[in-house]
Amino acid sequence: MFVPKLFGKVVYKYHYLSHITSHTYLSPRKLLCNFDFSLLQMACRAWSEVEEEILLTNLTSLVDQGVWQAENGFHPGYLGVLENQMRVSFPEAGIKENHIEGKIKKWKRDYYDLDAILQIPGFGWNPNENKLVVENDVWNEFVQNWPQLRHFRDREFPNYNRWGHCFVRQEN
Repeated sequence: MFVPKLFGKVVYKYHYLSHITSHTYLSPRKLLCNFDFSLLQMACRAWSEVEEEILLTNLTSLVDQGVWQAENGFHPGYLGVLENQMRVSFPEAGIKENHIEGKIKKWKRDYYDLDAILQIPGFGWNPNENKLVVENDVWNEFVQNWPQLRHFRDREFPNYNRWGHCFVRQEN
């Protein structure tokens, strides 16, 4: 039996995983007709560099206040605070909590992936260019095991240190 999947999640009639009300499988054609595309808003927003910079500055200020950071991330309500701050800076942009959550999740994933790569012998960091430093043979061996991270080779990460400040739990 064919089980339609969207982003690795089994899709059921009108709902997927979090709200399973019907176990009827859909054909791919019916799937597109019945799928709630508003669920994809988090991944669909294109951020400008200025918006990203303001969001990261606001997130850093929340971390520095010490009120919003919890043991496993942030306390509930921090997304609403960030949304209000972004609305002040960009009133016409329509940036919502789900957009902010998606961007923070991507930053966190990139930070922890990059941090894990830097723990591997043979990998280094160039602070002037904010890039990974690695020999070609070490990189080729790494990409064989982790092909999904191949785009990290020539990419700049100017916010790596700021991400670390936001996502690493500070010990008192």
